[in-house]
Amino acid sequence: MKKPVISVIVPVYNVEEYLPKCLDSILNQTFSNIEIICVNDGSTDSSRKILEEYKKRDFRIKIVDKKNGGLSSARNAGMKVATGEFYSFIDSDDWIDKTMLEKLYKNITTLNTDISICAVHQFDETNQKIDDSNPYYTLEYFDKTFDNKAFSYKETKPFIMDVCVMAWNKLYRRSLVDECNAEFPDGLIFEDGPFFFSIFFKTERVSIVRDFLYYYRINRKNSIIQKAGKKFLNVIDVAEIMYSKVKDLPDFEDIKYIFFRKKVEDFIYRFEHLNSKYKSAFARKLKNESSLVNNELFPSTMVRGRFTYNYLLFKSLAEGGAYNFWLQKLKVTAMYKVLEILYKEPSVFYLKYRKLIIKIKKRPRFLDIYLDNDRIYVRIFTKIRFDFPFKNSELRKFEEDD
Repeated sequence: MKKPVISVIVPVYNVEEYLPKCLDSILNQTFSNIEIICVNDGSTDSSRKILEEYKKRDFRIKIVDKKNGGLSSARNAGMKVATGEFYSFIDSDDWIDKTMLEKLYKNITTLNTDISICAVHQFDETNQKIDDSNPYYTLEYFDKTFDNKAFSYKETKPFIMDVCVMAWNKLYRRSLVDECNAEFPDGLIFEDGPFFFSIFFKTERVSIVRDFLYYYRINRKNSIIQKAGKKFLNVIDVAEIMYSKVKDLPDFEDIKYIFFRKKVEDFIYRFEHLNSKYKSAFARKLKNESSLVNNELFPSTMVRGRFTYNYLLFKSLAEGGAYNFWLQKLKVTAMYKVLEILYKEPSVFYLKYRKLIIKIKKRPRFLDIYLDNDRIYVRIFTKIRFDFPFKNSELRKFEEDD
């Protein structure tokens, strides 16, 4: 038997409902010189039995059994026994187009690159429909100048934190992965970023395939992401790993604002979706263990434009805890809603004299909103009046951003 060109690594844990479709899509690939390493990560359902049945049907399937240790440890275990020239990672609840491996292989060998990336369909389990609205997965952040060429991370700096880091829509040249000693962080979720960037930053040759070749199943019941449990705190640990890889880049100054913005967005998003009983623990961990809190490398000049909104929430969470976060969220949400009315609503009058800024809705009998120096006044039906303190500097930042 000749040596396989591509090692397809499939972590398997309690996915009996989805596993057959995943395996069928791999076995039916137009590129056949592959080995399929299925890592049974301590499954307690019939997943192990399904693997045995498929192994009897196709000699290319190899089964690796291990105690449950999570997705990272399963992928790492698969890499240890792989023999192919290239790595491909497929999650066992997803599936792939029958031409995926062939197209990625052709792309990576023709352009002599180390990583080849394809576009991804998101398949929503709740409504059974495909969603292609997220440019992170559709590769829309890459303009046409990236087509049919090799590039490095330096050319992606304007959108570097929006490059899809997921392990499964790529083909990796094994020699580079080994050279970088790249592994998935054991025991953590959100593990793809550290693995991808440890390789991405070390190569000058990356390429893309715009075809939609991977089907990513979202909103799956019983998934770790859907449960939003204590593991969500791993987003802080992963950010620390990412920061350790980014901060020593020679051009870190060029991307540190983008990095900080993305991590702040991640923290807020995960915190808001986290199970309520872990929110206080998240806030404590962020305050005590995150290098991004009060880091002098991220000066106040980073807080500009609409980013002010997320920064205020981040600071309130890191410094005041979960309760303070929700108070701040209420405050800044209301503030920015008012600003949207003041600056975006076409049916308002605009008056400005020196430091005096006034915005008046054209229908004041229903709602009258105006700003006078550092106060915002809201009056409803001319009877109910609300008075909010407001920093004029924040308004100027919003105005400049527009």
